[in-house]
Amino acid sequence: METDEDSVLIHDPDNGIGMLEISCLCKDEGETTQEELLDLAADSIASGARRMDVNLGGMHGLLFSSTDEGMAWKEWYLAAGNCVFLITYDCPEDMEGAEDEELAEVIASLRIK
Repeated sequence: METDEDSVLIHDPDNGIGMLEISCLCKDEGETTQEELLDLAADSIASGARRMDVNLGGMHGLLFSSTDEGMAWKEWYLAAGNCVFLITYDCPEDMEGAEDEELAEVIASLRIK
């Protein structure tokens, strides 16, 4: 795991397949709306990525999936009260789905303090 002031990067250099990056944005007040999630996801929408509505760990939001130049990408935009988790995962395209169970566990465990 690596951290900086904006995000956390999670990967297993010995046995892992892909890389997970988690960031969080919070506004001063009010629940995050579907419209705000769609605004944040504008680039994913414009790129034609496959979209799914998701509920994970008590959060609701959007999941986008795509492939590009041999890599598979997933991007989550998850509302958590007045905050949004922005999560990106990438792995080789031929390994897509191999870490889905682990991803779901990590994402469902996210909480705002």
